Amino acid sequence: MIEPEQTEQPSQQERKPSPTEVAVMIADQLGETEADPRSAIIKIAHTLGSQACLTLLQKTQEMEAAGGMMTSNGKRRRTPGGVWFHLARGEMTPAQRRAVWPRLKQKKPAQADPATNPQNAVPKAHKQAKPLPQPAAIFPWEDRIAAIELAETEKGQISTVKITVIGRPGKIVDKGTCIVTVMEESKTPALPKGLPTPTSTPTKYAVYIASKQWAKVKDALDDPEDVLIVEGFPKTDAQVTAIAVFATNVTTKKLQMVRRETPSK
Repeated sequence: MIEPEQTEQPSQQERKPSPTEVAVMIADQLGETEADPRSAIIKIAHTLGSQACLTLLQKTQEMEAAGGMMTSNGKRRRTPGGVWFHLARGEMTPAQRRAVWPRLKQKKPAQADPATNPQNAVPKAHKQAKPLPQPAAIFPWEDRIAAIELAETEKGQISTVKITVIGRPGKIVDKGTCIVTVMEESKTPALPKGLPTPTSTPTKYAVYIASKQWAKVKDALDDPEDVLIVEGFPKTDAQVTAIAVFATNVTTKKLQMVRRETPSK
């Protein structure tokens, strides 16, 4: 008697989180605890999709690490949630925005007077249409040299300057009191409207980190999914065609998350 062959059962694929679950995670990451913004994030996740919302979260974290985003009137810095919502609105159509925020004001169409018979109405004098404002000319990257030469005739003074570098370090060169690593940037982030678009030539950063600071993050970077976050003082180093970054504060993305989740005593 020939026994039937036993077929292996296909392994169940790992269940992907739903848009609602992704939205809850994003709200927690942004520090949004109130019901209205959390509900709006859930609606946006179902509108734009989980992956698009996670991409917006990554952009928000990058902008926060680089100094954040100011409000439209320039009076204060947006909260992380405010940055995320601002980016999300830019990805949505007007109809999608109204679906998420139904209280948004909509332009009401002009209503005809029902008591007026259009056929017998005396046409009113047409108002002269106001010319639409012309869009500002784009500032080409090539024009920067002349602009800088003009600006240099009256230089301003800097009291404090700081740069934030986020990414995976390269080869670590231990010099005893500090380590040296070289990191390269080749991707230009989304810039505010009106700024010139720089060239795609990679920028090299020579990062100097004190040994005591490095010891605090070295083990964390064994995780290939973690990234180094360095705040420091930048200086041009023409001899090695790089921007030198002298670290003043060093951490990693996951170490930051642990600190935020650990309640202060």
